[in-house]
Amino acid sequence: MTLNKITFVHAPLIRYDQNYGTLFIPLWAYTLAAHVPAGWHSEIVDTIVDDLADVGPAQVFAFSGINQDLQTVLAAHDALRARHPDALFIVGGPITWSFEQEGKLRLLDAFDHVFILDGEETLPEFLNALERGDRIQDRIVRAKRFELSRAREIRFDLFERKIDSYYGAVIEVSRGCPFLCEFCDIRVLPGNNRANNKDPELIVRELDAHYRLGVRRFQFACDNFIGDIQWARSCVAAINDWKRRVNAKISIFTWLTINLYKLPDLMRAMREAGFSILFIGIESVNGNSLLETAKVQNNERLEEAVATVQSYGFVIAPGFIFGFDSDTETVFGDTLDFMVRTGTIGGDPSFLMALPGTPLFQRMRRSGRLVDDEHAPTVRMKITTNIRYLQDPDFLADGFLGFLARYNDASFQLSRFTQHLRLIAESPNFVANDGGGYASPAEYIKLQLRDADNRRMFLRRLGFLLAHPGALLTAIRARFAVARLSRKRPGLDLHFKYWLYVWTNLALKYEGLKRSDLELHGVGPDFDYATLVAQSDTTRSDESRPRVAGDTKDAHQRRYTDLALRRLAESRAKA
Repeated sequence: MTLNKITFVHAPLIRYDQNYGTLFIPLWAYTLAAHVPAGWHSEIVDTIVDDLADVGPAQVFAFSGINQDLQTVLAAHDALRARHPDALFIVGGPITWSFEQEGKLRLLDAFDHVFILDGEETLPEFLNALERGDRIQDRIVRAKRFELSRAREIRFDLFERKIDSYYGAVIEVSRGCPFLCEFCDIRVLPGNNRANNKDPELIVRELDAHYRLGVRRFQFACDNFIGDIQWARSCVAAINDWKRRVNAKISIFTWLTINLYKLPDLMRAMREAGFSILFIGIESVNGNSLLETAKVQNNERLEEAVATVQSYGFVIAPGFIFGFDSDTETVFGDTLDFMVRTGTIGGDPSFLMALPGTPLFQRMRRSGRLVDDEHAPTVRMKITTNIRYLQDPDFLADGFLGFLARYNDASFQLSRFTQHLRLIAESPNFVANDGGGYASPAEYIKLQLRDADNRRMFLRRLGFLLAHPGALLTAIRARFAVARLSRKRPGLDLHFKYWLYVWTNLALKYEGLKRSDLELHGVGPDFDYATLVAQSDTTRSDESRPRVAGDTKDAHQRRYTDLALRRLAESRAKA
């Protein structure tokens, strides 16, 4: 065995991921490798691009992942354990926190040690203890919040070896979000309701190092890029200073909240910096559903906010969720109409899930509305969930199928894309992006052709357009519309590519979906709506989960949730 070697193993399940051909690095592994103590050799294995059969011995094999990855993580573990039985196998990341909250850590019993929360400090401490020959007795290794102000550059020497395997780079810029959405598991992580930001100077150094290696497309990993607005301004200013110094042309994707629309100076600066696609959780077009989940930042002039953000030239990748208690019988049609009116060109709606540790999870568990399989983890999938909805399951299933039929109709897609272009054409706010776009067809096609699964997806995408003449004609008409407008609004090729990419993704993802493919659950006709507010009472003792710092925020969020549920109960009583 090679002593003092740690191998990081990234073994994701990729079938739930629709980013075929746009593979990004497993940032967690490159980040933790930067904190490995001197005297330890690090290796990173990504099972999407590396063959496990080629993996040599190591003293420690370190895994991470999310709940969906459980089976692929265990399969990679078993394969490596069989060949290297004397090694230590450890696991950390979101999967361990989530399973602990859900009471299912037993699903990770195959591992020698389980790391909970941030590993930047606990991993080097663990490795130092191994090197000293200390006996490590605690199987569970628990961390405190790691301050990103102390972050290190990722291991560029390791990244450079595999740069050709990836579509772009990921730079972690911040952690945490100040908002209190009931369904969100970000808010319940210890300390995650306050800003935890990386130094903009370090972000720029990492950008520069990537850029010198030829990287032009970036994901800025964060929970909410504008969670700390003053930091966001400083970060964007630093990026713009760097761009001017080196004449860089880049494109950036990130995650943030809709209140960006109130910050015209920041939107203008972000466009100049290369920000092109923004994931924004719109969640619902129903005001009471937004109030129910305490998404208060969305519950004010939502359509105006979406239009304003897009008017600067951003593409919004919207998150939509069905199945809130307050959803009405028109929810599917209302969502589609919203997409057309606002010209949003993305979106892959899903059903509400109760993620472990969240106030929603606790509310569903207390009220008996949690569908809990004792033998499997809670998995985020698109057609089965862990909630007993207030709506009839047949209504939800049929409504979703109807939603998909209209969504994938060529006339609907042309209407939303045409409206998108019209709003941009009329906008006095538009800022052209010089980064060439987050969607690079040359790089995308190169990665499609390299991998067998991606090649099949690429051919299916082409086959979809050829098999549906209306869709092909719509794509051609949209492309000509972009070409005409691009003389006045340069950089819109990205908008066309993203729209077509998302449309064909959803069409292929749900191709042939039948009613029997959706496993949804309801409360039954005898459900007492008068109990809704009482069921949301999070002040009740719940000893089934560890207490976390976010619990002190629950009462604030619960005021919004209770108000929405009270309104719903009153409306049902009148019906």
